[in-house]
Amino acid sequence: MMNSGLRPLRDSILYLVRLHLLGLAVLSLCRLLLLWANMPAEGVDYGLLGRSLLIGLKFDNLIVCYIQALPVVALTLLTLCTLRRPDGQRLTDVCRRVIAWTEGVLYAVVIFIGVADARYFHFFDNHLNYQVTEWFGFASDTAGMVLQDRTNLLFLLIALLLIVLFEWLLVRITRQAAASRCTRDAALPFRSWLLGAAVCVVLYGLVFIGMRGSLQRYPLKVSFAWFCDRPFYNKLGVNPVFNIIKTAENGGNTLPDFLAAVSLEEAEEYARTHSSDSITTGIPALSRPMNVVLVLMESMTRANLERQYNGHYLTPYLRALRDSSLYWSNAYSAGIHTNNGIVASQYGYLPNFARTMMDVNAGHYTGLPYYLQQAGYHNLAFVTGNPQYDNMNSFWRENHIPVIYSLYDYDENAVVNNFGVPDDYLFRWGIDKLNGQQEPFFATFLTVSNHLPYVVPDSFLSRGGNDEERTIAYADDAVRRFMTVARQTPWGRNTLFILAADHGAPLDSPYEMNLQLNQIPVYFVAPGLQPQRYALPASQTDIFPTALAMWGIPYENTALGTDLLHGSRRYAVFASNDHLGVSDGEWFWCYGLDSRQEHLYRIGSGEDVKAAYPGRAEEMRRYGVCMQRVNLQRMKERVPL
Repeated sequence: MMNSGLRPLRDSILYLVRLHLLGLAVLSLCRLLLLWANMPAEGVDYGLLGRSLLIGLKFDNLIVCYIQALPVVALTLLTLCTLRRPDGQRLTDVCRRVIAWTEGVLYAVVIFIGVADARYFHFFDNHLNYQVTEWFGFASDTAGMVLQDRTNLLFLLIALLLIVLFEWLLVRITRQAAASRCTRDAALPFRSWLLGAAVCVVLYGLVFIGMRGSLQRYPLKVSFAWFCDRPFYNKLGVNPVFNIIKTAENGGNTLPDFLAAVSLEEAEEYARTHSSDSITTGIPALSRPMNVVLVLMESMTRANLERQYNGHYLTPYLRALRDSSLYWSNAYSAGIHTNNGIVASQYGYLPNFARTMMDVNAGHYTGLPYYLQQAGYHNLAFVTGNPQYDNMNSFWRENHIPVIYSLYDYDENAVVNNFGVPDDYLFRWGIDKLNGQQEPFFATFLTVSNHLPYVVPDSFLSRGGNDEERTIAYADDAVRRFMTVARQTPWGRNTLFILAADHGAPLDSPYEMNLQLNQIPVYFVAPGLQPQRYALPASQTDIFPTALAMWGIPYENTALGTDLLHGSRRYAVFASNDHLGVSDGEWFWCYGLDSRQEHLYRIGSGEDVKAAYPGRAEEMRRYGVCMQRVNLQRMKERVPL
């Protein structure tokens, strides 16, 4: 119990709590309106609905905490500082009125967005996002579209009624607080004042936790709402205001000037005639459909295959595997982040530079998961840690990979760092799961041990001069053990194994753009495939069409990947956060978005030879610009090339 002299502080805190609960209540009503307006055709699954609403409460609480943060600090500090002043009641009353006016305006906007979102969801099967701001440039047309629909008028009426109800309750709560008169105690003991200050600190901590939205390593993200294979219940929990803010963070960039300088029509025509050359590669088609296992090795740059310690290679298995597989020695990752590697290898797209490719609103892609699923495959994925990282959980579930095994499924004692379990545990656990998996299946493994913070097993402490080298050796050995065991299983003897890196690593580089961040090894391993090495340029984006072509599964290529079974590419195109790169293994051209400078190198030399070879520079620049221009358009529209 608080000292009676602290009653004014208690009353201020109770007032803030009532406002907080009122905010949660009205946002929950908006979510129920969305449910009512978009009722699932197959009926309501009340188990999933209950969990979705609880998740939604977490998102709503985050928005309410942001609205309440300043009022909480202002009112409690003012009350605390005026506990001994006779005019303290008047000052806190004024502060409450200011809070009521401010929150009245903010919640009117939030409620309107919540109600509009319920209607928007009906048409777009997703929440409002930052792109709706583009409609502001067509205010008259937008207003006409809204007002000419009677159902929209109904929603406008609902929004108005909710706002009026909220404002009435807000005024009522504020007046009740003002009617509660407390006598200030000029002789309040200092220890009582300290108790009040401690209560305030605890309150501020709770508000901060609410603003963060999560006690996990990562703050609340839109993808945290994804928990099942039913998209509606996943999306129902997301707060539209939160969604608008998050999509604005990653989606506000315009097309870079050097890409916009080429018209889309010109770029499309160029891509149609230059995307690949028709050749006979000698890659054999497989006689029957097989399971597909894709392993994306963390940061496994191609240069790691040449690194040694005390005269021994760090990656003896990956080096030996080149002689017993289809191996591309001149392959490039699409980008430098894991989300880039996932989308490129599975769906065939290059990244839009620094923008994430696995945003919750990224859209639905086809690619390898879709066409294998259409052919009867069961798609699943294994990640070492939190599936919310990079929005993998929501993105994959929305894009044809409904089953994801992660940190939530493993023995908690196996967790070694913030990225979850080590590679060998992931592989062993995955093999056990695949042993009982219905065939055919498409399984993706994402390794992570070759990423800071390194955790080196004792048995590898003598395998390198530092933890980076030791971890590379460990990662190589984990893949060796996985492949050895998996290929001896009944399902493994009928599986196409695709090994690639999600991206390279930032080793020393003489170039403006660190090429080793994009140089990766790519292997195809399966019964019936005769070992062969290919020096022609290849891209991560080629994995999707080449794998399907292996056994003739029909597909529509909506991206720019090349079927390496029947063709070859002139150059590989790739990106980093702020560079676009083009290479054929001999030449390397790159352009910096920030510096707005382009460079041309002969690989192996750090000398910029653009001035000496202007024709080569122009050819590679045009190839890269046109392909990226078309790639970004294809990502947006997802139409065939």
